[in-house]
Amino acid sequence: MLNRREFLAVATAGTAILPATLNASFETDTVFRERGYYTLGNRYPTAGLEVWKNIIDCMRADNCNLLIHWIAGAFKSKKYPDTWAYNADHENIKSDFTKEMIDYAHKQGIRVVLGFTPYGYDGVNQHTNIHPELIATGQNGQPVGDFGIHCWGKSLCPAKPASQEFLLEYIREMAFDFYPNADGLFIESSDYSTCCCEVCSQNNGAGHFEQEFQFVKTISDAIWTKNPKATIIVYPHYFSGTSVEYFGVKAKAASMPFDNRWTLFFTPHSTAINAELIKKATSGIWWDPALIFGTPESVKQGALTARQHGLSGYVPSLEAYSYMPTRTEGGEPWTATKRQVPFGIGWVPDTASSYDSLPIRTVRIAYREFSRNPDLSIPEFKTLLGREVFGENATPQHVNDLLLLQQYVNHQRDWALPSPVVEPLRVKWFVESGQLPPERRIDLRQAVENMLVIAKRYAGKVGAEGELATAAQWIGDQWIGENAKLLGLGG
Repeated sequence: MLNRREFLAVATAGTAILPATLNASFETDTVFRERGYYTLGNRYPTAGLEVWKNIIDCMRADNCNLLIHWIAGAFKSKKYPDTWAYNADHENIKSDFTKEMIDYAHKQGIRVVLGFTPYGYDGVNQHTNIHPELIATGQNGQPVGDFGIHCWGKSLCPAKPASQEFLLEYIREMAFDFYPNADGLFIESSDYSTCCCEVCSQNNGAGHFEQEFQFVKTISDAIWTKNPKATIIVYPHYFSGTSVEYFGVKAKAASMPFDNRWTLFFTPHSTAINAELIKKATSGIWWDPALIFGTPESVKQGALTARQHGLSGYVPSLEAYSYMPTRTEGGEPWTATKRQVPFGIGWVPDTASSYDSLPIRTVRIAYREFSRNPDLSIPEFKTLLGREVFGENATPQHVNDLLLLQQYVNHQRDWALPSPVVEPLRVKWFVESGQLPPERRIDLRQAVENMLVIAKRYAGKVGAEGELATAAQWIGDQWIGENAKLLGLGG
């Protein structure tokens, strides 16, 4: 078993040479049984097998053992080509590598479960383009409108037999024909809409989740018949019987019988932690966006929340996007003309992985350490972070500069929007729409000036210092010419 010093020596050298014993050495040195990341491979079309191998190598270094991998809409279904036509430029559509990626993950001790949303979201919501009679009904009694990120479409009514047949065949094809080596399913119950037709409105609105549950039960039984040890992660909407409210949608959860083979999944935005359900479950996972929207302090809080409620796992989002939007997303028109950049980190080449970049590596280290010990203090974490990234000669200045870079990359990020610190088009939109008050302009200008100072501080350096200089200089370079005028830079 590696001791702490030995681990740091290996990790500092890079993830590619981490020994096979790494995960095993930490298995008993953690408070969580399920550790890993939630990713959306369907919205990362430029990532091929080598990028995903790097992501898995990173997960191995982070003491992870579970990858939630959204794949709906990104495998070349033979039965339903309408589900992937929008994503035809996806690397996994052009040449399916996911089965090989899963095998690679298994060699690293990482289980892979395949993600999708029943009756909606990516891939699935394209089926209503050719079958409009299956469109769900909104709260106003009219067919629901388009919804999505990247994959825009209309969700299906779960009460209609044709919807049920489609979804069951589509997911059986995914699980049994394409990726039989996967370790189970992640069934992400709708967190943005529910059907309000006559059938789905029954039982005070719980009918939607009751209808959806019929699919969940059927596909779970089919998966467990093939693999009794399969992990099937579900939302509590099928069992809690409580009121559900998210994004302005009000609904009621069902009260269906719970099988403790299911793993429960809780989130801060749509699935409140339910102590009674947790008592019934063998496994329960907490998800949050701390790594992609927050800071190491946010990650620490996520781990504390999961432990406080007795959950067996903490699996936050670490999803990267690289799709080309087809319409305005996030409410800002410029997004319809610009390909998404993974995490907004533009200094990494398009064909490479951003998961090893300094801002993401920082929150990954935070995840590894706080999932191992949520009580680790922030000063202790900073000491560990500096030593791991910069070596034994790390200084507080190194750590402060690194944390400032990470903070700016995540500043005011949203699912479809990068930080305004790294994207002048966002600031231009702020100006044009009257959303840039003087104090906000000053803060953004200060952020860019801070990055230029850091770039100068480490100019000509190698190793992590050189990476820090490259990242900071790239940010500074976005703010020249007309862009500089947006913030009042350069005099």
